[in-house]
Amino acid sequence: MSALQNHIVFVAFAGLFLSDGAIAADSYLPEQTLIPGEISDGKPSPPAPEPVRPDFVVKSTVVKEIDVVEAPPMTGLPSVTGTITLTVHAVEDPKLPDPPPPPVPAAAPDDPAVLARIAELRGKYRWPVMVNLSATVYDHSRTLFRYQPAGKGRKQITGWSNIDFNCFCGFTNYQVKGTDGEIHEFGLVMGLGNEDTKQGAGLLAKDDMAYDAPEIPTLPDLASGGPAFVIAEGDPNDLEAKEVIRGMHELYRVEGPRMEETYQARIKAEAARRAYLIAHPPVPKDVTMNFWERSHPVGMSADTIKKGGGN
Repeated sequence: MSALQNHIVFVAFAGLFLSDGAIAADSYLPEQTLIPGEISDGKPSPPAPEPVRPDFVVKSTVVKEIDVVEAPPMTGLPSVTGTITLTVHAVEDPKLPDPPPPPVPAAAPDDPAVLARIAELRGKYRWPVMVNLSATVYDHSRTLFRYQPAGKGRKQITGWSNIDFNCFCGFTNYQVKGTDGEIHEFGLVMGLGNEDTKQGAGLLAKDDMAYDAPEIPTLPDLASGGPAFVIAEGDPNDLEAKEVIRGMHELYRVEGPRMEETYQARIKAEAARRAYLIAHPPVPKDVTMNFWERSHPVGMSADTIKKGGGN
């Protein structure tokens, strides 16, 4: 048994919690464990509507050509380079309305009224749990995850899963019915990386270097055994943190087909966009700027200026 496996403190298979005491799989109700919204399939969002622009009265114009280098539209593609035309118009004041005033300064966090309001809200609402997690997917079959529970002094939970965590992209909010019978809402914030072990080993072998492969504990096959994970490091008494990880695997058990379908759709959409950009390299766009001098500073009327209020 590996050193990593010697530190196993928690195992879950398809919603079955195997520890000092077992919790039956039917403690979750599938119809109440779900992703409530849509999952992105990689299709681009509709373009934003064009902003309403005033009818500028141009007083003078300066035109200049500039060589620019912009970031590539996708990883692995060349930078966007070219010469653009910069057009700068000096225009008459279009008399735009002042922007809204800044919000009222926030009260001090220890203000009694603030504390009372917070206590009232806590009594009425159950706030979503923010799941701050990073994951490294190896060969699209095993994932090393690191979950940092919120709260001072709580230890990071590190473990392995037989789920490809690329499937947890495309959405942020989900809910799980917990063992307490309550519906718990979560917001997922995840940093994700992928590693091809064969490719990594091959690249290092060219330089006569050895690939340091991770020690992955034995996990059942996802297709035949269902979602499973192993906690390798963390606080064994932090049941709330373990419940978060278990909830993610229960979510996959219920929503896995939809998560996998949209993940594959995102792969195809990315490949199609990459092929299009290679066939039609983008060029930088020309830029037009309009500037003017306001008749009065923001927040002051012309009458105030005349009365000397601006001094």
